[in-house]
Formats: sequence, C-alpha cells, structure tokens
Amino acid sequence: MSDEELSTEAAEETSSEDTEIKTISEINNALKDKFRLTQDEEILKDIKPSIFAFVPMYLIAITIFAVHWLFSVDWTSNDDDNMFVKLMFELVNITKIGEIGFVIIMLGIAWFNRMMNGSTSGKWTTIFLLIVALTPPTLRLDDVIAWFMDKESGFIPLDSYNMIIAGLFWSILFALMTLLYQRSFHYAITNHRVVFMQHLILPGDGRRILFDNINEIRTQRTFLGALFGYNTIICDTGSQLGIGEDSMSVSVGASGGGDNSDATTLEGQVTKSIFKKMFAFITYQRSRKIDLPDPRFSFFCITNWKSIEELLNEMHQRHSQSGILNELKDQIAESQD
Repeated sequence: MSDEELSTEAAEETSSEDTEIKTISEINNALKDKFRLTQDEEILKDIKPSIFAFVPMYLIAITIFAVHWLFSVDWTSNDDDNMFVKLMFELVNITKIGEIGFVIIMLGIAWFNRMMNGSTSGKWTTIFLLIVALTPPTLRLDDVIAWFMDKESGFIPLDSYNMIIAGLFWSILFALMTLLYQRSFHYAITNHRVVFMQHLILPGDGRRILFDNINEIRTQRTFLGALFGYNTIICDTGSQLGIGEDSMSVSVGASGGGDNSDATTLEGQVTKSIFKKMFAFITYQRSRKIDLPDPRFSFFCITNWKSIEELLNEMHQRHSQSGILNELKDQIAESQD
C-alpha cells in the first residue's frame, strides 16, 4: 500500500472519529438542555423504563378486545355444554337488548381492577374502562332522544356498536395511551444529583434530588421484574414523595354546597341516591399499606439495574459526610507529602 493510500485512509479514520465525537457532543448537549442541568453538571447515565415496565396495562388492552370478541361470537347452548358456554349464551342474548350483558361484564372488570389495587388500578384506567362500558348505552340513549325529537339519526354519528371494530378501537387506543405514558419518563444520574423527568403534556415536569439529601437507596423487585429482567430503584429522601399508600377513601355520599332544589322532591332524592351508590360501588378501593413507587420520582422498572444501583451508591457515598471527610483527608495527606 502506497504512502498516499495510507494517508487517505488515516484522514478518513480521523474524519470518522471527529464526526462521532461531534455526534456524541450534540447528544450530550441535547440531554443537558432536556434535563436543564447547570454548567458544571455532567450526565453520568441516562435511563428510561423497560419496554416491559407496563405489561399489566397492555394486558388490560388485550382484555378489552377479548371481551368485545366474546360478545361478537354467535354462541349456542346445549345441555352438554360447560358453564362458561351457557353463561356467554345468556349474556349475549341479554346484550341484544341494549348491550346489557356487555355493560355488566365491563363494569365488573372495572370494579375488579379497582379492587385489586395494583399498578393498573389508577383513576385514568378506571375512567377509561367506564367509558368503554357506558358507550353502548350512550348510543342507545342517543337513538331514544332522536326518536323523541322525530329525527332520522341522533347526535352521535353511529347507528350500531360493532363489537370487533369497537374492540380494536378501544384496545389500540388504550395501548397507544400507555405507550405514550411509558415513553414520557426519562431519568438521569449526574455528578451532583439524580433527575426524574416526565415529558407528557407539560414538558420538563419532574424532580431533582441532590445526593446529600438521599437517606437510603433501595430496590423493589416484582415477579414480572424477575421474569423480564427489570427492577425499580427508590431514592428515599424521608419525605415519602414517590412512595404512596395503596388506599382510597370513599366519600361519595357527601353533598356539596349550592342549589339543592332537586333534593326537595322524592324523585330527585331517589335518583341521586341510586347514582351515588352506583358510583361508590364501582370506584370503591380496598386499602392496604405497601410501597407504591411512582414512575415520576423513582427509577421505575429499569434494565441493567445492578450497574445503576452501584453508580448511585458510589455517588451517594462520595457526597455523604464520611465521603467528603475522606476526600479532605486524602487531600491533606497529599499536600503534606
């Protein structure tokens, strides 16, 4: 190989290295802007939740489609059939009258999911399931209103509730909302602090914790975490922010201030009582005291968690009083030498 070819190859390698360094620098600058770091701060590690972090939420999406599919099947019942087939036959027959059977099953799923008080028992999941359950009767009510107003169609441009199409729509919508929620979290470990960011509706929403404010670093692993190789790391500051109590109190019966003219009539009292009891039954949630990591304020369901835990412990030790004293001791010893 001639000297000219060697020099050309060396120039290409140098150019490639410069481009790679420039790309890395641009990425670091973009991350510093995203996490809003100070000038002397450097990102040691940035992490996002595992793609399997919200598996239970995706199972809810599958459940929504499965229920719609079950009610789209033309079930037949014989004396030799098992209990499930007979039950579905009766529910589908009831469903032909205003989708009552479908509504009962979806409300039951919403109630059971709420009572489980797990990672899928949040308010927005319950509201979504209630919307799915109450969509068919809402369409029927719209048809009744159109009939009373002597109109050919109602206000909602849907004449029928197709189970397969609706199931695909609701399940895909729920999965996309979960994916958007999952991708909104981004965590960083710098040379000064840990940063928890969430870019969902309001960009830059999050929390920053200095290492000397951290009292304890602990991990919380679940069965799914052991199965899919992720873990949650909690930086406890003693404020209990990000660690909630898995409970909810029911206060549905309280009456607010304002005009209570409907309450003076017997019909108004009965109607309000029925709706209050229904809402209380569906949204009731059993209480239990457990650590409930918040994805906004912890390293929620991250992979390679062992290396992250080691880095956090190292930085925590370095910024603790004993770490600072040891560093001063070493500096004094070096100056005396």
